Amino acid sequence: MKIIIISGTPGCGKTSVSKKISEKIKAEIISLNELTVSENFTLKYDKKRETHVVDLSKLIPYVENLIELYNKGNTEFLIIEGHFSDAIPEKYIDYVIILRCNPDELYKRLEKRGYKIKKIRENIQAEILGNCTNFFIQKQIKSPMYEIDTSNLTIDSIVKIIIDLTVKTINVENFLPGKIDWLEILSQNDRINEFFD
Repeated sequence: MKIIIISGTPGCGKTSVSKKISEKIKAEIISLNELTVSENFTLKYDKKRETHVVDLSKLIPYVENLIELYNKGNTEFLIIEGHFSDAIPEKYIDYVIILRCNPDELYKRLEKRGYKIKKIRENIQAEILGNCTNFFIQKQIKSPMYEIDTSNLTIDSIVKIIIDLTVKTINVENFLPGKIDWLEILSQNDRINEFFD
């Protein structure tokens, strides 16, 4: 069984893309956010940040059990998606896909979701700094890791790229971490202060 991790800042398309991939290659999906809420793997609800604080000591063993069940059931592909999917132990990771999004586009997406301005800014700051990528880099994982700029792509286009990267053999050069640098782009345009106080 191949396990594909799909990470990225909220609003980058993880859930939509995962569902579409599962239709194309008959993959099973574990959505970490949904699981955290449905199984009550939370320590508390942070009202200020409008988010659940995840109890990883309960979530991760539960996910490991699910992985083993899927593995015994002859599942060919398993997608684990969530912005904190770097918490998954490396032994369960075959590929890491990090979805990225231009800060201006991400602002629109999160505003459309009804996020309050403080939460939007917090997520955009995380995206500009490349937090989701950095968390995996800090783990020093040996599995292939790719970044995809979703800003101007359709879900179908993103799905095709992910399938090409994980199932077929394509030139991965354009998707290696470090190619997407919002900090540099914003700095060149003297726009960093728009997103950071």
